[in-house]
Amino acid sequence: MPPPRLPETLEQTVKAEFRTALADEPFAVAELGTHTLNRLAPPNWTLEWSLPGWLGATLGLDPATVASLTLANVYGLTTIKLHDDLLDGEVAADDQPVAPLLAAALHRKWLLTYARLLPGESLFWDHFEPYMVQWTQATWASRRGWSTPFADWGDAELLRLAHRGAPLKSCAAAACLLAHQGGRLAQFETALDRLLAGAVLLDHAVDWSDDLEGGHFNAFVAYCSSLPQSPLHRAANRRAVLAELAAGNAGRPYFRWLRHELRTAQVMTRAAGCEPLARYLTWLLAAAQSYRQGLVVTTRAQLPSNRGAAV
Repeated sequence: MPPPRLPETLEQTVKAEFRTALADEPFAVAELGTHTLNRLAPPNWTLEWSLPGWLGATLGLDPATVASLTLANVYGLTTIKLHDDLLDGEVAADDQPVAPLLAAALHRKWLLTYARLLPGESLFWDHFEPYMVQWTQATWASRRGWSTPFADWGDAELLRLAHRGAPLKSCAAAACLLAHQGGRLAQFETALDRLLAGAVLLDHAVDWSDDLEGGHFNAFVAYCSSLPQSPLHRAANRRAVLAELAAGNAGRPYFRWLRHELRTAQVMTRAAGCEPLARYLTWLLAAAQSYRQGLVVTTRAQLPSNRGAAV
């Protein structure tokens, strides 16, 4: 089942405005911007592209405001993704001199888009800064590793994971304030934190092998192995993950926790009256279950004892 799609007209409008906004930048910056936009365009990154429209429908915002909030989200998404790629060493050598300039330009346009909608005295800016601090702290923590064993994780660790997506909450703050319904923001913030925690747990289950190889902290690896996630223990950690997936348990408690976060977010979302976001969570829950089943089958099929045998 594919994820919910953004209306085609809105998607094309936002893409055109994004490209136009970069027209006065150096050609290399604009070219990398277009390439990055294409890489992050729907059906990828559904939540980031669609959340402003879902909130707008719930809060009664007009189409022009929804389009502006969507553009702001796309500026923010590309800014954060570029920073992540630079930190992870995943920017091509030819693009490395250009990527910081593009990230700076997009960050500037992100702020300007919000500034046109919400003047300097707006409460929006009192929310935006903490969201960015949350993202910075979570990004730094993910690169230092985690000292708390996974078995001892609680809400603090989950929130730290969720805060990798904290900038996404800025569109919720803007939407609520523009709709003069700021009292609803706390509901959306909490729901988004739960959603993002579950989504990051799922991403880590999907990306565990690449993260392990690239030296990036991964929660699913931490669930499977108590060893430090260092090059010295890479092979042992990989064996621990494969053993977990091949066993009857097959990561079930991890995925149960993941689904709990997503279901909690769905209950909160419905309580906040945002049915489109609740439907997205239904899709995400189904995707998580399908991925787990596929991961288990694939791993067992690759084990030496199972090669050539029916699974």
